[in-house]
This record gives sequence, C-alpha cells and structure tokens, in this order.
Amino acid sequence: MVKSNFPKRGEVWWVCFDPSIGTEMKKTRPAIVMSNDSANEFLERIQVVPLTSNTARVYPSEALVTVQGKKSKAAADQVATVSKKRVYKKIGSLNARDLAEAEYVLKIQLGL
Repeated sequence: MVKSNFPKRGEVWWVCFDPSIGTEMKKTRPAIVMSNDSANEFLERIQVVPLTSNTARVYPSEALVTVQGKKSKAAADQVATVSKKRVYKKIGSLNARDLAEAEYVLKIQLGL
C-alpha cells in the first residue's frame, strides 16, 4: 500500500523540537524535510532542517529561504532526525532554488 500523506522532501512542516538540551532548537517551529521520499514514506522518522525567523546574521551553514512569502533562515547546523509523531501540519513547500540552497548548506555542514 502506498501512503500519500507523508512528509515529502522540500516540504515545510511544523515540528515539535521539545524537549531540547543546551543550544538545540527549542519549541515548535517550521522545518524543511530533507530526507528522501522513499525513507519518508516507510520509516517512522525523517531528517529535517529547522527554520528560524531570526535572519539578521547568516552563517555558512545557514541559508535564507522563503516560505509562504516570509523570509526564514534554514539552520543546517541544527539538522535533526525526528519521529513523525513530532511532525504535525504541512505549511508549504520550498521552490527549487531555495531547496537547492538548503541542500548546499547542509552539505557544507556535514562536510559532503
């Protein structure tokens, strides 16, 4: 059976990051789904890059993206594997250029 309502790569969903420790991202916030759709469909966890509205300073492991007309910063240094139970509402999808930027900074962060 093929599931059609799973989070897909490049989509932005609300994700609950609590409880967090130290400087990990906190609270419920938007995040970009970065894992591949085959894994996203069948596994109970996905990889995400959290977004923040604080866009004042952008580091090499961060990218500016637009979600529903609003600028956000993708924080690839905070990439996380989360249970799908933490993911609860789709906000939208990145355009191809913004997804490519998020992929680029994630590669920088991971040294790929």
